[in-house]
Amino acid sequence: MVKGFMSPAFVLLLCLFIDLVGFGIILPILPFIVQSFGGGEMTGGLLFGIYAGMAALSGPLWGRLSDRIGRKRALMMTLFGAGISYVVLGLAHSLLMVFIARALSGAMAGNVGVVMAAMADLTPNEGRTKAMSMIGVSFGLGFAAGPGLAALVASFAGADALALSAFAAAALSFTASILALTRLPSDSARHDPAHADSNRPDSSRHDDEQIIRSRRFLDFLRGPEKGLLMLQFVIASAAQSMIFAMSGFWANAVWGWNERQVGFLMMSVGLVVAFLQAFVVARLADRYGEIRTYMIALSASITGCIMVLTLPQHLIAVLIAFPLMMGGLTLYFPVLNSLVSQRNAAHVQGAALGLANGFSAIGRVIGPTLGGGLMMLYGPKAPFFAAMGFTSLGVLWAIREIRRVPRAPSPPRRRSRKTGL
Repeated sequence: MVKGFMSPAFVLLLCLFIDLVGFGIILPILPFIVQSFGGGEMTGGLLFGIYAGMAALSGPLWGRLSDRIGRKRALMMTLFGAGISYVVLGLAHSLLMVFIARALSGAMAGNVGVVMAAMADLTPNEGRTKAMSMIGVSFGLGFAAGPGLAALVASFAGADALALSAFAAAALSFTASILALTRLPSDSARHDPAHADSNRPDSSRHDDEQIIRSRRFLDFLRGPEKGLLMLQFVIASAAQSMIFAMSGFWANAVWGWNERQVGFLMMSVGLVVAFLQAFVVARLADRYGEIRTYMIALSASITGCIMVLTLPQHLIAVLIAFPLMMGGLTLYFPVLNSLVSQRNAAHVQGAALGLANGFSAIGRVIGPTLGGGLMMLYGPKAPFFAAMGFTSLGVLWAIREIRRVPRAPSPPRRRSRKTGL
């Protein structure tokens, strides 16, 4: 137990969890920070969009830097930089400073990719899927704890809740940076050839880089099947980020909720996400396959959208709808990444998955920006209509794929000694 508690993998997950708690603290208060400076839904959407855009641009750079200077140093830099961004947000006295803070925070979001690379360094191939699923659990728990902490701060801090939440997020990021410094080992093992051969196909990574440099990565988009699969990353991430960014504005406009109530709402969503990542997504994919699991996830999100659109004044419906919408859309990432991995040769999977993440980033920029504009022009229901439209396109693609690719028969079950089933 002590060895597991002190293991580098556990420390990595703990660093990521602490950082995501800090990030989650900001989410419920961001709409109210915008409103305090005279901004509205469009401004809020742009803030989410600039964060996603900077994260997309900086992610590959942090990955390359971590290859050169080591995962530990790169992780410490991103965590410390995130702390600085939250300090700037807490001291902000204008919308310009808020935008600068969010852009800087997005530029530091590459720590997620660094943690994933470090986990891959530490984990043998047969344990890689489980390790990545634990990262998903850390995401969910961080997104649950962060908004919950924001709600608690808002309960006793009153008018100072916005600044105090930002400073609390900064303290958590600095703490994670110190934890990485003191508890993570050096990166020398990563450069050991035997370790690299057992855990990571370096020649494959070199082939990926050559493909990108020679611009042959466009092969991943040739043909309607591959192109439409990549388009799903845009569709799903746009719907997810649109609902995520507009949730606080919607709750404030329809229910008059403040950052405390919004924090508790997002906390419930985070708990659902953690549960789904830990216990549901792998089982669904094993039983029904990736495409059907994707369709189930999108259908759950559409159901949530319908509930918000038809029963916005019923509290129970709202408390069910938001976890349905966000929890359903969270399943898209592991499922679609699995499909990309299956449909590309082993020596180009890194390049293919990198391109897929790029399409996800496009969706995360489009979603909040479009959602903010729609809410500003047409009212609080508009983003949910748009999100339902995006997810409906995904369902149509899934139906097409199910018809195009017949599902392989399931292996026969073993008979139970007790029940005879």
